[in-house]
Amino acid sequence: MMKTRVGYGPQQAARSRRHRHPLDPEGELLEELRKTMERMRALEKLKPGIDRVARSRRTPNIDETGPKRPPRRAPRARPFPGRKATALVVVTLFVATAVALVLYNSPTETPIQVNPPRWKDETATHFTFAAAGDFGGPESVDSIALMQRARTAGMSFVLALGDLGYTTDEAGWCHQLRRYVPELVIIAGNHDDGEGDGGNLSHYIANCPYPWSSGPVAGNGTPGYGYEYYFDYPVAKPLARFIMLSAGLEGAINYSYSEDSPHTEWFEGAVQDARQHGIPWVIVGAHRQCVTVGKKDRCSMGQTIFDEIVEAKVDLVLTGHDHVYERSNLLARSARCRSVNTTDNVDLSCVVGNGRHGRYPAGNGTVVVVQGVGGNEIDNVTIDGSDPEIGYIAEAMGGNANTRSGAPGFGSVFYTVDARSIRAVTNFCPPGEVGADGQCTVNPTTVFSDQFSIANSTNPPAPTDLSSSAMPEFGGAFVAPHMTEAAMLVVAVEIPVLLLSWLGARGSRGSRPR
Repeated sequence: MMKTRVGYGPQQAARSRRHRHPLDPEGELLEELRKTMERMRALEKLKPGIDRVARSRRTPNIDETGPKRPPRRAPRARPFPGRKATALVVVTLFVATAVALVLYNSPTETPIQVNPPRWKDETATHFTFAAAGDFGGPESVDSIALMQRARTAGMSFVLALGDLGYTTDEAGWCHQLRRYVPELVIIAGNHDDGEGDGGNLSHYIANCPYPWSSGPVAGNGTPGYGYEYYFDYPVAKPLARFIMLSAGLEGAINYSYSEDSPHTEWFEGAVQDARQHGIPWVIVGAHRQCVTVGKKDRCSMGQTIFDEIVEAKVDLVLTGHDHVYERSNLLARSARCRSVNTTDNVDLSCVVGNGRHGRYPAGNGTVVVVQGVGGNEIDNVTIDGSDPEIGYIAEAMGGNANTRSGAPGFGSVFYTVDARSIRAVTNFCPPGEVGADGQCTVNPTTVFSDQFSIANSTNPPAPTDLSSSAMPEFGGAFVAPHMTEAAMLVVAVEIPVLLLSWLGARGSRGSRPR
């Protein structure tokens, strides 16, 4: 149940109604054009009456005596010498501008169609994003539905944590998913760098390019985006730094993240720089995980880099690889915890906060979330205590079992970030149980769900439920699509015709016969 917000008044209600009923930008433009031309015509109609009144004031009184002078004939108004040339120039400019806009907005590839207009749950003080890994192919209904729900919830962008579709049709995969959220940010997985069946990372990068004009910062000696990089969001006044690593990959990338390697030192520098610039949150994204009760190898990311991440007290680590959902307890290194050991000798002294309540204090440690349920398949989890790593895990969902009642599902995790907190809520639907709009066709309450928050306050806000198709009653901004080519051509024709008509009318009045 949504809580009543303090200060939620008429202005906020009006903004909420605007979000629920997006306007038609093309209709508004044409309507304003029609209204403007009607005003111009009305002014032209009023001019003869005004002229008659002015002339009547200059007419002599009929009772005046004396000789009457013949009325002075008004000089013939000369048309403006360059009227036709000016009109021609204006018309040419209008047509050229419209044609240029049409060409500029006409991509050489199939355009990404989005309908209705996309909106983002984002303001100057907060933003949202979704994260998932291990997607299905271009025709995966579950992966497409994941993106549809992220769009409906107004996610600012989607973070794709590797294993991007297990397909060689990289262009088709990118096109299908970016139809719904064009801001798709990627990092390599082991199936993207040649370790197994899948696509080519360079092809994914070409078809899922970095979505913002201000480029990311490349890792030490790397191509950057898709390989190893960081970006701040929002750009103007960042609330979070996202550091994306290719740790543990052994194919074409195969970077070393040993203790003193250039890649580890670059990571440490990126964290330190974020802290020095006062960026509230540091988030690490990678494909391969470390702590897990799934079926994958233990700490396939690499124990050294994971310990470095925890020692740096990164706020949040987002991974995939294991096709499960997992959320860790709060982890931290200390004199007692030299390493967050993932062998049989699990060190529970590294657990500094129980995550079962879903509330973590900021700055005290690291929370790890595995969200490898992007649509490929769902693996099993071992939560009966036979896997000692369960001591690191607060919540888990696999195909066979989970820590809550509910059916397993595909989807992503929705995150809301502001200067005070990071709030998260899962958004899952059972495999294949989705409608044309991407929403679950079963009761969402029957599906596994989890939510948590990391906050600077002892009383952090409860995670906001973004899984509903209804738009939230706060923040948000519409991102209208570009004007269609048809609308631009209508404007290109309407304006010159009306302009010529107006100029012609003025010219005919100014050149009446004597």
